[in-house]
Amino acid sequence: MSPLAKVVGPERAAAHTRRLARRIALADGLPPVAAERLARERVEAGDPYALAAPGQIWVLREDTDEDDAPAYALGILARLTEPPAVLAEDEHGTVDTLPLTVLDLFHLDSWTEDPWT
Repeated sequence: MSPLAKVVGPERAAAHTRRLARRIALADGLPPVAAERLARERVEAGDPYALAAPGQIWVLREDTDEDDAPAYALGILARLTEPPAVLAEDEHGTVDTLPLTVLDLFHLDSWTEDPWT
């Protein structure tokens, strides 16, 4: 089971993966089968580029030193595209714009809303 399916359930994870595949196919001009495979691989790997969205809580990975991360937990308020970033609030209420790569230090812990519905 993918990290996303563990958080939101298999049906919602599959719907997110299908939407991601359609976006990849359109953006990169890939055939649908290739886009679906790529989307599935990225979701199963827990890739922030494939997962990060408003309404999510990301928690520091156990193997990450707290001194290397901006916070223990981040709530995603908005996803920004150029450059890829998130507007995030930490557990102390501090809001900051962070590069999307920062989420590599975290794992998706919860997702309380679906921005596509």
